[in-house]
Amino acid sequence: MRLGTAVIALIFVFFLGLGQAWAAPPEVKAEAAVLMEAETGQILYAKNPEERMYPASTTKILTALVVLQHARLNDQIVASPEAVGTEGSSIWLKEGEKLSVKDALYALLLNSANDVAVALAQKVSGSIPAFAQLMNETARACGATSSHFTNPHGLPDPEHYTTALDLARITRVALGNRLFREIVATKTYTFHRPTLPEPFVLVNHNKLLWRYEGAIGVKTGYTTAAGQCLVAAAQRNGRELIAVILKSEGTEVWNDAVKLLDYGFNAFKPVELFKKGETLGQAEIPGGNQPLLLIAGESFIYYVPTEERAFSLPRWQVHLNPLRLPVRAGERVGEVLVTTGKGEGMKIPVVAGNAISPLPFWQRTSGKVTLGVLGLAAGAIYASRRRRKRRF
Repeated sequence: MRLGTAVIALIFVFFLGLGQAWAAPPEVKAEAAVLMEAETGQILYAKNPEERMYPASTTKILTALVVLQHARLNDQIVASPEAVGTEGSSIWLKEGEKLSVKDALYALLLNSANDVAVALAQKVSGSIPAFAQLMNETARACGATSSHFTNPHGLPDPEHYTTALDLARITRVALGNRLFREIVATKTYTFHRPTLPEPFVLVNHNKLLWRYEGAIGVKTGYTTAAGQCLVAAAQRNGRELIAVILKSEGTEVWNDAVKLLDYGFNAFKPVELFKKGETLGQAEIPGGNQPLLLIAGESFIYYVPTEERAFSLPRWQVHLNPLRLPVRAGERVGEVLVTTGKGEGMKIPVVAGNAISPLPFWQRTSGKVTLGVLGLAAGAIYASRRRRKRRF
């Protein structure tokens, strides 16, 4: 027996008392910006997060992700006339020159090589339009639903655009790839090109790798239409933040990124919204012999302003998958979707807390799913935890 998708909504606001809010978020020059907590996808800062913008060479984050999903690192790209003729930043490929996909990815992400971007796209898909289709499919899979890409390098095109929020989502997924993380954190890279007598040295355009403690990437970008763009990521004290800066001005792009990263690391504290193994609610399964206990498959940490004594917790909903009886204890049965109105779609798995067997045929009844929720209990649990000393 299958159970259709169901939703349990747990929505509550929790106040610790009146107090002064932390100092206002930093002012940035950028026209659009987002600061994201990488582990959960929580948005800590947003300025015009869903405004359509030209991404310039930050496009290459998505290009690299597509290549890593569809090409082998030891394969070779071949520089076509189209690739060699691409305007903008390049490593000056010669027609017919060959590079390994791995070396080409370093040239793409460190030196922002447009000629290499075209050659990689042609290697993967045979043409730019076909590769752009893969880019758009991959972007949607990352949760980037307000973007559209037409090329692998980011040169201006009215139909080539993204948002600060979408770019943060794409970057979060890309940073989940080990080699991508390794490349964007690399300051210099040396490899052999058959057309040159000496080893070829790439220097990463991202100055934060030298200037900001904990910086691990990610990508710079600039065109006249896009302005100064930057996606920056940094790690400190077990946390990882992603800052997206679109259409900043001159050297202000670096200041914008530093302000946002400092704000994220210094102005927030963690709160455990619920912990792994905690009961979130229960669902009556038609034809089942008992209610299904819904258990958090992972702990969930939410960040609140450090100096703010009064705050509201986010909304969260338990989404159940279509289920087939019997259900095994520990089986993944859905997910918790946490939202705050800032565009996040933070998710954790939900597992079955008990086994559910089908009733004998003569005891089965049809009807709607009955959902029992423990929202008040969850609030009480949280309140009791606030009274205990906690360490993060």
